Amino acid sequence: MAESEKSEAIVPEVVTGSALERIERATVDVQIATAHQYPRSMAVFKKRAMEMVTLDEETAQSCIYRRPVGKDKSGRPEYAEGKSIRMAEIVGACYGNIRVGSILVEQTPRYVKARGVAHDLESNFAASSEVVESTVTSEGRPYSERMRMVVAKATLAKARRDATFQVVPGALCKSLEEAARTTAIGTTATLGKRRTLLLDWINKAGISPELVWKALGIKGIDDVGLKELETLTGIKTAIKDGDTTIDEAFPRQAVTMPKETPGTTTTPKRSGKPATVEPGGDNGPTGVSGEPSVIEKIGIFWQELGFSEGRLLTLLRKDKLISEFGKLDDLEPNQAESVLAKLGVYASRCK
Repeated sequence: MAESEKSEAIVPEVVTGSALERIERATVDVQIATAHQYPRSMAVFKKRAMEMVTLDEETAQSCIYRRPVGKDKSGRPEYAEGKSIRMAEIVGACYGNIRVGSILVEQTPRYVKARGVAHDLESNFAASSEVVESTVTSEGRPYSERMRMVVAKATLAKARRDATFQVVPGALCKSLEEAARTTAIGTTATLGKRRTLLLDWINKAGISPELVWKALGIKGIDDVGLKELETLTGIKTAIKDGDTTIDEAFPRQAVTMPKETPGTTTTPKRSGKPATVEPGGDNGPTGVSGEPSVIEKIGIFWQELGFSEGRLLTLLRKDKLISEFGKLDDLEPNQAESVLAKLGVYASRCK
């Protein structure tokens, strides 16, 4: 009896590659047949997409992006603008009868490559797009494993976006892009309120306002108009989507350490502050004239590590060492000494 039971044991069936191909082909055939039976309506697409794009200011702002691509002949920054990942998701959902997907093609310690595919089931038109993103810092150091996973996810989303807009005609998206821009930026009547919101974002992001004004080619907050708001809205979306970083959008001037000659001591100067440190002052308990203060050392060493001051301020605010809008100068002497000793730890949190 036991022998007959053993002989009747069920062996798992192995599904071959050809069988999987037949299953996939059958799935696509069913979707194509369904698409032909229920064709899309352009009027319904435009209505639904317009309602979603203009749902609120936050949604509209996320639908457009701008990222710096260099400078023009006069030295002012130039930006590449376009439709964002969020816009592609709205268009794909409202367009209907479309298959969109993406896969990782290659991933190395230095870059990641993804391919996006979109297929219009009604017209049987398909397109693919490949996106390559670097996974090293500006100094050539590879990202951590966790950071490479984050970059890979962003690359997959960008590949889907590019493939979607290769299949969905651009003429159908122009009105959506304009509506998103109008809703996101507003009119001159709301300019004062939006300037206030802009300053709040700059402070929370830990960016020096001077860097923002320089990138926009203006002198201050009073020069911010609708055009500048449009540019900054696109930059904020590009930073969220991973198309650019704060350091790339608002670059800082490189700090060069002065060379010392035998018998002399030079002190790096900060804007508007003397090089001499008073004993017991807020800048740290150095008390030695001609030497950098603790705060100055933090700024110098942090930049040598390759990170912006804004990123350090963000970490200090998370640790509640300074207030929401505080600066390095707000650190108590003992706090400054502690931050200086832990710069390596803070740098590892930025990777």
